[in-house]
Amino acid sequence: MRVLIAGGGPAGLTLAACLRDRGIEATVMEKAEKGRTGGYSIGLHVNGWSVAERLGLIEAFRAKAMPLGPAHQLDRTGRKLFSYDYRTLAKVANGRMLAIMRSDFQHIMTQEIERDVDIRYRTTLESVTDDGNGVDVTFSDGRSDRFDLVIGADGYRSHLRAMTFGPLEGFLRPLGYRASAWRAQVEKPLEASFVGMMDVDHQGGLYNVGDGTAATLFCWRDEDTGRLGPKERLNVLMERFGDWPDPIHSALRLPIDWDQAFFDTISQIEVPQWSKGRIALLGDAAWCLTFLAGQGTSTAMAGAYILASELARKPFGEAFSAYENRLRPLVTRMQAVSRQIGGHYVPQSKRGMRIQSWVLPVLLSRPLIRLTSARLGAPALDLDTWSG
Repeated sequence: MRVLIAGGGPAGLTLAACLRDRGIEATVMEKAEKGRTGGYSIGLHVNGWSVAERLGLIEAFRAKAMPLGPAHQLDRTGRKLFSYDYRTLAKVANGRMLAIMRSDFQHIMTQEIERDVDIRYRTTLESVTDDGNGVDVTFSDGRSDRFDLVIGADGYRSHLRAMTFGPLEGFLRPLGYRASAWRAQVEKPLEASFVGMMDVDHQGGLYNVGDGTAATLFCWRDEDTGRLGPKERLNVLMERFGDWPDPIHSALRLPIDWDQAFFDTISQIEVPQWSKGRIALLGDAAWCLTFLAGQGTSTAMAGAYILASELARKPFGEAFSAYENRLRPLVTRMQAVSRQIGGHYVPQSKRGMRIQSWVLPVLLSRPLIRLTSARLGAPALDLDTWSG
């Protein structure tokens, strides 16, 4: 069996590794260049951790993990509202959680599979034709090929999904926010794992990467879903956050490489069926939880593991159905959590800020953290049931 994976992010690379381990030939195509160094931080939680263990990569991820420690939430003037500690969260997860830069994750995964998997960079799809017996593909570099299956793991704005399932607008569920994230040099090292600042309809923060850089994350209420160019993006950020004090101000003072940075609406993707003939979707291309749920990467990794395991032991149609039937309940739950969290993460009023300042420290305290995690976190999947 030959499988083409559109997208070389966490979902696509994990699927390639899982297929390789089951003796299935995989080809990955990725529109970006090899070795991108920017991006944003992602989290490995219970299901992603389990997949990483099965791939033998957990120690490599640990070596590149961002430091866990105290986190401080401030208002836009710099006054501390409350604090919590990521080490407490890690204890609740029995140590099975970490944060890592997306670029470091992709570098580790690429090193793991590149000897066995053909990875084609700076490549996109020009045409895809499923004739029932296989899928003919034409690439942007002029090459053509035929595959047994094609999997779209090319993100929220999936090109493959648009070509084969329909335009983005048919699957888009905007949550009413925009976000931007990038890896920034910091003028003064962060003393905490995270320093966030909030105001009504705004949230900005820096995560300590541990190497003199920080992973930024800015989020604000905005109903507009149109795409913006680099100059417009910077103008929006400066208009929203430009007069905030350090560390927010220092992150915006330095140049931003928009080829490496993220800037988009916060929207979920809801596809009624994740497969169509010999083509299937995975990760953000199929369901996009948004970063608000904190489970996007781990859920995509679990989906990749389950999909590969099912393909190794069933005809593709049955495998696609089994993959979706097992994973969709988790996706539905985490999308609901994401929608619920949005209004708390970006407070809509001064009263909302005050409530958050009172309630969150309690919910994240030792007595209640397990209940909070059980309600808002992803339940562990029994991945062994689908071992190929």
